[in-house]
Amino acid sequence: MPAKKKQQQPEEALVEIRRRAAAGKSLSSGANRGDWLYAAAVRFFGSWGGAIEQAGFNYGDEKQAALSADDVLDRIRKLAVTEGKALRAGDHPIVAAGARRHFGGWKAAFEAAGCAPPETLTWTKDAVIAAIRDDVAKGLPVNSARIMRRNANLYVAGRRRFGSWAAALTAAKAVSPRSARSGSRRRSSTARR
Repeated sequence: MPAKKKQQQPEEALVEIRRRAAAGKSLSSGANRGDWLYAAAVRFFGSWGGAIEQAGFNYGDEKQAALSADDVLDRIRKLAVTEGKALRAGDHPIVAAGARRHFGGWKAAFEAAGCAPPETLTWTKDAVIAAIRDDVAKGLPVNSARIMRRNANLYVAGRRRFGSWAAALTAAKAVSPRSARSGSRRRSSTARR
């Protein structure tokens, strides 16, 4: 008899929302749509905004996408303290958009904030594999369409380093070699562990 899938609980969703907020991630619906947390929030609390409010945040503050220059600098300073130099613009889309709008780019905004610029990520084979496995561990879909929308740099690096996105998934053991060749978008049992 197959093992039953563990059902998500309301408190797990609230804990994850608080964890993301503490890590400086955007709590806007657009930045979280498409993963398990968004679906759980709607299922348990009726809407994404309802879950954000239940987690103790003012959703009106969180859904505001257009940050002022001062807000961008404040958030960058907080991120520099909490996450150090391994900050990627793709992990903080609202702040990155504000950085481009007000300062011309991610690194320029760090300089304006008086922070050391974040390290540049070099997409080695190991870095591609680690990023794919991280997405799988978070329950995010890793098919090419979703990756291109969520992290185009990872998709391009995967194709460049492995010859195809399917080969990158196979190397990361995110899909079986047969599934990758056939174009199947389902993850293998190794990706679910």
